[in-house]
Amino acid sequence: MILLLFFNFLFAGSDSLLVKEKEITGYSNAVSMTIDAKENLYVLDADRNEILKYDTGLELVKRNGKQGWDKGQFDSPTNIDGSSGLDIFVSDGKNRRIQRFDLNLNFIASLNTALTDFPSDLQFNTPLATLVLNTKELYVIDSDNNRIVIYKDGKEPSNVFGDYKSGKGELRRPVRILKDAANFIYVLDKETASILSFDNLGNYLSKYSVKNLETFAIRDNKMYLFDGKSITVYDLTTRDLLKKVFLPAGTKRKYFTDLLVLSGERYLLLGKKSLSLWRQN
Repeated sequence: MILLLFFNFLFAGSDSLLVKEKEITGYSNAVSMTIDAKENLYVLDADRNEILKYDTGLELVKRNGKQGWDKGQFDSPTNIDGSSGLDIFVSDGKNRRIQRFDLNLNFIASLNTALTDFPSDLQFNTPLATLVLNTKELYVIDSDNNRIVIYKDGKEPSNVFGDYKSGKGELRRPVRILKDAANFIYVLDKETASILSFDNLGNYLSKYSVKNLETFAIRDNKMYLFDGKSITVYDLTTRDLLKKVFLPAGTKRKYFTDLLVLSGERYLLLGKKSLSLWRQN
């Protein structure tokens, strides 16, 4: 099933404007952010090779990391993932690994599959992003092969999907992977500007095609689709389009690199140099 979402004309009378509440500046190249179960925020700065942790008031609590290949060090990391609610995973692709930290940013372990005892068809070379299901199954975007590899218990390879054998579920350039309340999986494919959905075994379900799609977020079984100027809210349970909220006129397109939705439908938008908190007017 393909859902073509033509948002430009479906929301007459229900549109509203976003208002900025707070902004944090000083990043060098912020590329990704995530939250834990208590809504503490974690921001990944790729140029500085560090993680910054903020409390729920967006006050800086801790920062950790630097350039290198040792434990807790990075080389232009691409994604930070708190989807387990218990720990943090960082995709450190240039070092060919995924690193795992506790919520205080202490190093726990790393996963590097370029080893002789790993099946060659289930290895990754440059992991781009991750997702954790059921607190133990790690789903990894393998950017070199444009596919998702599943690792049981975060280390044992078990399955692959989204590759050329996946038919309608083939991924061309996957860059972001999220889950909903039912543990269905959603992957943003940048080449086709669409989101492909799968069950947790990797079986293709549907495709959401969105004009000018930049990134997306999921919270409380709602999907938030960001096109650089506005956020469209889609109910994943009822399959209804709920509303569309706009950034103020003049906001630069392509400025933001990541989107998160906090409780109370507050929106976090991450730019390379700044982080901003928005609410609906």
